This record gives sequence, C-alpha cells and structure tokens, in this order.
Amino acid sequence: MNNCRKDQQLGASSSEPLKVIIIGNGPSGICLSYLLSGYTPYVKPDAIHPHPLLQRKLAEAPEVSILDQDLDYLSEGLEGRCQSPVALLFDALLRPDTDFGGNMESVLTWKHQKERAISHVVLGRNLPGGAWHSIEGSMVTLSQGQWMGLPDLEVKDWMRRKRRKTTTLQKTEN
Repeated sequence: MNNCRKDQQLGASSSEPLKVIIIGNGPSGICLSYLLSGYTPYVKPDAIHPHPLLQRKLAEAPEVSILDQDLDYLSEGLEGRCQSPVALLFDALLRPDTDFGGNMESVLTWKHQKERAISHVVLGRNLPGGAWHSIEGSMVTLSQGQWMGLPDLEVKDWMRRKRRKTTTLQKTEN
C-alpha cells in the first residue's frame, strides 16, 4: 500500500500531521474518537433529568453544548461508581438513573459539527468495540446491558443490527 493511500485511510493529507493518536479501540477510545470527529453533546430540548440540582443547572444554558459549559459546576454534587467528576457527569447524562435501577433514556442529543473535528487515528489490536464482538446471545455480563452503550449507540440496537439476541444481556433491566 502506498503512502498516499495510508494517509487517506487515516483521514489526513500528507501535509497535515495527525493531532491526536488514541491508543486502544475499546469503548473509551471509540467515545473519544466520536467526540474528536466533531460529534457534540447537547441536552435534548424536552429532557428532564431526575437529579433536581443537575436539572436546574442544565436549564441555565439549554442551547449551549455540554462541552462549552463549566463541567466542574455541572458535576458538583453528583455521586456514582467512579471518582472522576467529568466521568460522573457524562454517566449521569447518558444514563440518568441507572445507578438506582432505572433505564431512563439519555438526556443528550448529538450534533455533528465539522468545525469541531480534530484529525486523529485510533489504534488497536483487534476490531473496534472490544468485548462487543465476542458477546453471544446466551452470555450475561456483570454490567447491566444499558451500561454497555456508547454515545448515540445502544448495545441492544447494535446487537439487533448484528442479528444477535439481546434478551439475556438485557435481563437486569426488567
């Protein structure tokens, strides 16, 4: 394969170096690539978050992307499974009541904004998605099925497209 073809596959021209290299093509790498590709999270206009303090803060700037807001301010008072305030915030926005056994839809919508895109490449040993490729319909995960989704892609939708059975994977949602 010649160098020109490699550059086209990586999404860069020979005169423009890549600005970011993501090592690892599992869920975290895919999410970061999605953001770097210009997909920007906004709160859905009609969304009501079950956490009253977070809902009040989100209502202060409804037309402003989450990425352009004060993430420290938005994440104040949130609790969850990790210590990172930004990770807690995005978990709360993507899966609003999951920690309490609910399965409420995400309050986020994603808009593609080409001007926000940053040239990057994702490197990984195997196909993107990691464990998703080895999940069979009869398998059960430690995490609830809805926790395995990505921004704008729920694992149940991906599995449906792959013609895999999701009932056992999602059984903790019932």
